[in-house]
Amino acid sequence: MNPLRTDFSAILIPRSDQPHSGPLHVGPWQLELDAAPQSIHRQPGLTAVMKGQIYGMEVDDLLGLYRQHGPDFALHIDGCFALLLLDETAGTVLAVTDRVGSHKLYAAQDAGRLTVSTRPGHPDFARRPYDPAALASVLVGGAVLNNLSLYAGVQSLPRGSTHELRPTGIRSRMYWELRPPQGSGTRSDAELQEEFAELLQRSVRRRAGGIRGPVHLSLSGGHDSRGLLSLLAKAGSDIHTFSYTQGPQARDSDTRVADALAAQYGVRHQAVQAYRGDLISTLRRNAQWGGGVTHFCDEADAWDTLTGQGIGHVFTGEELHEVYPHALTDVAEQFAQWGVFPFSVLEGLTGAFAPTQAGALADAWAAELEQMRAQLVRYSSPYQQDFMVFSQQRQQHVLLPWRERFAGRGAAVHLPYLDAEVLEFIQRLPTSALVGKRLFRQTLRHLDPDLYRVPLAQSSGYLPDWHAELIKHRAVISEELLSVPSRLDEVISPQAIRAVLDGLRAPSGGGPHLRGQVRRTLGRVRRSQVGQRVFGQARIRAAPVQPATWLLRVLTLRLADTGLADTGHAADWDATRLDPQT
Repeated sequence: MNPLRTDFSAILIPRSDQPHSGPLHVGPWQLELDAAPQSIHRQPGLTAVMKGQIYGMEVDDLLGLYRQHGPDFALHIDGCFALLLLDETAGTVLAVTDRVGSHKLYAAQDAGRLTVSTRPGHPDFARRPYDPAALASVLVGGAVLNNLSLYAGVQSLPRGSTHELRPTGIRSRMYWELRPPQGSGTRSDAELQEEFAELLQRSVRRRAGGIRGPVHLSLSGGHDSRGLLSLLAKAGSDIHTFSYTQGPQARDSDTRVADALAAQYGVRHQAVQAYRGDLISTLRRNAQWGGGVTHFCDEADAWDTLTGQGIGHVFTGEELHEVYPHALTDVAEQFAQWGVFPFSVLEGLTGAFAPTQAGALADAWAAELEQMRAQLVRYSSPYQQDFMVFSQQRQQHVLLPWRERFAGRGAAVHLPYLDAEVLEFIQRLPTSALVGKRLFRQTLRHLDPDLYRVPLAQSSGYLPDWHAELIKHRAVISEELLSVPSRLDEVISPQAIRAVLDGLRAPSGGGPHLRGQVRRTLGRVRRSQVGQRVFGQARIRAAPVQPATWLLRVLTLRLADTGLADTGHAADWDATRLDPQT
């Protein structure tokens, strides 16, 4: 198994009648390809370009499946990948996304010229104006949702699909659809546990078996990563775990619990400093790596450290085996539960927008929310709706892009809980098996009775106080980051950003960071089983975006746009053209 950590881009230009000696010709296209040499795989008449990895086969086997099954070949492979397939014999160019969309693939067409890239900020995309709904999505919730792209006319190609690239447009065909669990509940828990246990073990063996050297596990104090720790230990892997740390640690923090779990299983563990104190560098890393389309990475400095250590394979616990314990019949609550918020959460900050801009963004985002809402109405069960909001929005457009752009920058990212067989199994379950991760937790205990010897973590232990950091770095932000013009100025001027920044005050009584921790703790108690019994079912409301959070998002967007962040990808990939002519 060959880990591929490289972005690729392809520019397709309609083929002219004039002879050309340079560009690669595929059907109606002249094609220029930028990709690292190790990501290009050739057979006579076929070329595959891949970011990511497939499991249980080599790329040559994948091309053999394509020759056998045609565009339906993708149904017969499993992995985390984005793929471009050039069939010179048939004259077709296909882009393929995996079942969960673990690697985003963007496309835009202009006057017949079509650009496809795994880079959200490809120059052909970034020269376009902002998409108002996508910009609103970032400002409201921190990430670009609903298959949008930050730039107008650029689409994020849907997951689980083959996309034929034609001069007349992109023809997408779904080869696999993620559906909510809809099993009948006729099988016993013991039967389900046995099957689930075998699937989880097989998935981990398939991903870890071909790795030479250590596997790195992002270890927290929750259920998912400790489950992976146990499964990897059973598979005989050389495990190196890591967690993030920041300041003094409570006994029940993720950092302390992860350290205790690593000791229990006898594996090497590293606590990595989440933030090293230079806010400008952290903002630049977020702009360069996240491109303004992912959640702000609080631990970007930790990933800089880990990447510098040369980690090759990272296992993470992204999963789809949980629904919220209480049936939420209000779609607004379902959205808020998974971080899909209305524009009204910016109510205290709309004065910072240029005239008419707040209204335009609000309208564009409201239309997008209505489209998301319409996608849920065909599911009658609130649990099924909850599952689809998480899988279609939170996981696909928040968690997985974050993993790709930060962890995936320096390592191959492995997601065993999203194995194709595991996903098929989950879709056959009754929703009751997923409430509160019931079946998953039972299965983990069945596999490893000592798994919960170390109690679950109750706090993160690594979140910096960004409010205080923004105040501390206020002058340099104003001088360095707000002095260069940006397209964002048409929506939010530098003067308006400075006003919000200058409005931050060093608080007394512990500050907003401490008060936020207190609110989160009280909220956790309120939503607990005891809290629900005492006070009744808690409503889930979208809290207003805090000025510090808004500033981090806006500053990251400006850095990504102005080029003040080093947006070159030389550390990630080498530019190589299949054709000698540029």
